[in-house]
Amino acid sequence: MDDKLAEVRARLLKLSEAAEAEGEPLRWFEELYVGANRDSDEIPWARMEPHPKMVEWVAARPSVKGRALVVGCGLGDDAEWLSEAGFEVTAFDISQSSINWCSERFPESSVEYLAADLLAPPEEWLEGFDLVVEIHILQAIPEKIRDQAAVQLRSFLNNSGHVLCIGRLLGGSFPGDPPPPWPLSRTWLEGVFRGLRLDSFSHFVNEDAPEIDRYVASWSIAKA
Repeated sequence: MDDKLAEVRARLLKLSEAAEAEGEPLRWFEELYVGANRDSDEIPWARMEPHPKMVEWVAARPSVKGRALVVGCGLGDDAEWLSEAGFEVTAFDISQSSINWCSERFPESSVEYLAADLLAPPEEWLEGFDLVVEIHILQAIPEKIRDQAAVQLRSFLNNSGHVLCIGRLLGGSFPGDPPPPWPLSRTWLEGVFRGLRLDSFSHFVNEDAPEIDRYVASWSIAKA
C-alpha cells in the first residue's frame, strides 16, 4: 500500500469508527466525500471509469435491458456507462456531496442522480427495475444492517429483473487491515438472495491487488 492510499484509508477508518460509535454507521460516506474537496484520489473506490466486470457482464447479456438502478453510485462512471449502453438509469448514493459531484462531472447526463438511503428507499423504486447494480456497497455496510440492505436490493427487481453484485470474497486471501470493507462469503450471499435464481458466480483478482480475492455474481427472478 503506497503512502497516499495508506493515508486515505487511515482517514476512512477514523470516520467509520466514529460514525459507528455514535450510532450513524453510514454517516462516514458523506464525510469522506466532503473532505475530498473534489479530489478523486481521496475516494479509494473511485476508478474514474466503469467497472470492467460490470461491462463484461452486461455485454454478455444483450437480453438484459430496460431500467437500471445503480446502488451507491459514487462518482457516476458505472451509471454513465449503463446509460450509454441503452439503459434508463437511476443512480443514488447516501452522500449528497457524491451526487453533487456526479452532476458536476456529467452536466448533460440523462442519468437521474439522487441522494437516497438504501435502507429507506423511495416506494416507487419497489419492483421497478430490470437491473440492479451493487459494486462494493454491501461489503462496506456493517454486519448488523447488511442483511436488511441486501433484502432491499431484492425488492427493487421487477418480474424479469437481475441483480449484479461485485465485491471482496471471504474465504481466500485478503489483507489483514481492519474493516471496512468486510469481505463477504458465498454462503452469506446465496443465503440473503435465497428465492432468486443464481445465474453466475465467479472469482477474480485485480492486477493491482492480486492478493485480494473478489467475486462477481448475479441473480434473477426465478420464473414459475
